[in-house]
Amino acid sequence: MHTTRSAARPLVRAVLSLSLLIAATGTAAAERLWTEGGGDDTITDDTPVTFGAFSKLAERCAPAVVSIETESTRREVMHPFFGDMGGEGLQKGAGSGVIINADGHVLTNNHVVEGARTIKVHLHDGRDLPARLIGRDPATDLALIQIETPKKDLPVAPLGDSDALKIGAWVVAIGNPMGLSHTVTTGIVSAKGRREVRPDGRLRYPDFIQTDASINPGNSGGPLFNLRGEVIGINTAISARGQGIGFAIPVNMIKTVLPQLADDGRVARSWLGVQIAPVTPELAKSLGLAKPEGAAVVQVVPGGPAQGGGLREEDVILGFDGKPIERHDDLPWLASTAGIGRTVAVDVLRDGRRQQLQVKLARMPGEDDQPARLDRQSSGGPAGKEDILGMRVAPMDRALRARLDVEGGAMVLGVDAGSPAERAGMQRGDVIVRCNGQAVRDPGQLGAAVAKTAPGSTVRLLVQREGGRAFVAFTR
Repeated sequence: MHTTRSAARPLVRAVLSLSLLIAATGTAAAERLWTEGGGDDTITDDTPVTFGAFSKLAERCAPAVVSIETESTRREVMHPFFGDMGGEGLQKGAGSGVIINADGHVLTNNHVVEGARTIKVHLHDGRDLPARLIGRDPATDLALIQIETPKKDLPVAPLGDSDALKIGAWVVAIGNPMGLSHTVTTGIVSAKGRREVRPDGRLRYPDFIQTDASINPGNSGGPLFNLRGEVIGINTAISARGQGIGFAIPVNMIKTVLPQLADDGRVARSWLGVQIAPVTPELAKSLGLAKPEGAAVVQVVPGGPAQGGGLREEDVILGFDGKPIERHDDLPWLASTAGIGRTVAVDVLRDGRRQQLQVKLARMPGEDDQPARLDRQSSGGPAGKEDILGMRVAPMDRALRARLDVEGGAMVLGVDAGSPAERAGMQRGDVIVRCNGQAVRDPGQLGAAVAKTAPGSTVRLLVQREGGRAFVAFTR
């Protein structure tokens, strides 16, 4: 599991790139992937809690919780909650997960299974079974795996409603901390909507449930239950500086991405094309707002959907698709459910007057239209794409270079599961601008630079990702 600081610095001028997540949470998809609710409906918010209640809940819920063991050849960045137990050349990791349907689909964290060559799950009844990766999403740190067994006798945990969860409510965590499978701990919901916690630079949509239920390395990917026996979160982070401070991904956020992980192996994202900042009390006063609310537009990307819809710098977005924007960080996730190609209403304050604009959302630059199933072959792709080091890369046209403010580069359209590039952390949407110190203007130059690198040598890439740059290095 990730670790993070117990208190984040105030966000004075936080600027966020809006990436929009298409949702496919229809009734049919939900029925196929998970059971909605179905916990003990005799328990309400006013039901007296006894110690016997925890025993009954543990007995009912523990069978659906699994311990996860993985093997990988190398992992560039190890997470303290991943539970690294391996040596040089072969590394083992441990985490947790929860079975959500009789077909053996298991919900866990992306960082538990990322880069794994093999995945094995240990069931409460003593069975050890292999599993395969179905889909993963680094932006929410979620992954879906499936147990490989012909039997349909697997225990299942129902998913609850995290929006209905109240601060102070009792919760139970079950997982595999420190290799101790099916450990049960209890606590309360300490807070909701923790968005200042960002344990991973790739995590774009934090909205954590905070709990004091004891969670430790190995709990990563394990469920957080309410007293009805329903999963209301997936444990994913702890505070590195404090005890009794843990964080879980809300299950309602998880439901949004699960169908796409099952169908496509990834989450397709659309693009609004603005950068935003919080509305401070001083800014609200200058704009004539009664209170700080909304998201201030600090940049509109030329040629993007927002510009096409008439958005301008210094607009304040007060509503999106019929929903109010109370805090600036409400907007990314609300927009994430809108969908690629959909036209949405955007309510803005401009020059002291409110107006409504219509914006047609586009696909995020760098994402192709093809499904990203993890068993998809890397060869035989569309014309113009090349496969280099397990990455499908393509040239960038003039408009895309202008949007991303780069002179050239090779856009990563996909990364093969288990490849050196994936284990080093390369992601769809990365733009490779330099390779081993040489400028990269297109995939041809990247291929030439890689060809000069002897097998077993290090490949060093300078990558632009989400407005910043970072080095990624791995062995060819």
